[in-house]
Amino acid sequence: MSWSDFIATQTLADSAKAPYLSHCDHLTVIRAHGEEAGHYLQGQVSCDLREVDKQGHRTGMHLTLKGRGLVSVRITRDGDDYLLLCPADLSEAVIKALMKYRLRAKVEFNVDQDLVVLGLAGDLPAQAPNHGDSAETDQGLWLRYPFTDHALVIVKQSNAEQAWQSLATGRTTTGANGWLQADIDAGEGMVYPGAEDLFLPQVLNYDVTAGVNFKKGCYTGQEVVARMHFKGKLKQRMQRINYSADVDLTPGETLRDSNGKAAGEVVSAARTPQGRAALVILRRDTDGVLFREEQPLESELGALPYSLPWKE
Repeated sequence: MSWSDFIATQTLADSAKAPYLSHCDHLTVIRAHGEEAGHYLQGQVSCDLREVDKQGHRTGMHLTLKGRGLVSVRITRDGDDYLLLCPADLSEAVIKALMKYRLRAKVEFNVDQDLVVLGLAGDLPAQAPNHGDSAETDQGLWLRYPFTDHALVIVKQSNAEQAWQSLATGRTTTGANGWLQADIDAGEGMVYPGAEDLFLPQVLNYDVTAGVNFKKGCYTGQEVVARMHFKGKLKQRMQRINYSADVDLTPGETLRDSNGKAAGEVVSAARTPQGRAALVILRRDTDGVLFREEQPLESELGALPYSLPWKE
């Protein structure tokens, strides 16, 4: 039985309380290969690949010259290659963006159709690596989140059914919405379709989650990002809201305050066992009471697993 036939037979909940296992078909894996892949990527993304080379994984942005994120990818090492996890609907845009400055660099990018992405939330097994690290096991390549008990596992299709059955023991199984929920719980934001060219890396808290490095040297958009870090003061950052209105928020969508003024933009949203939640770019003094046009979200600020480094 093929992996697609197998997963079609599984009962996947829309959301769940941890521990749970998610089929992350909203994500895809791009393989970067070639003798200059690492050197080239180092000049194209906000994170530091030297940290990835030391058994880490990092979420970084590829930016415009104005420092705004066109795409974001979670990067890990696979032998001499690099694997870039990104929203499946943006895979072509990621490759196009990264190829723009390639010139004669010896690097190629292609979607690796042989790889499947699974996600585990809560009660991680002993083989899971330390926070922020990656590790290869018989089941696949593990990427553990920096602050929470969440991990992605990249597995080959030939091993995916066996890995799924092993990891599903004692867990509820969910689809993509379950992992969107996990990312919100972990405070991990990515650029999804609709939110391109909106956010500085710091606005998505990449300075907290090691998604931007201010000492790595030049990369596209670096000057704007560094100037904000060393000389500026962010007026808004990604925060979590919990809300009960029956509304599916979409990335890049503008939310408003009680006076009808723009209060921020949606990064991602998910249904949860308690209702709904979202990661939203909000100003520091917000109370979390938000509206979609004139409709109240019946929202409040939620907790992130890390502290936000607001400058006074």
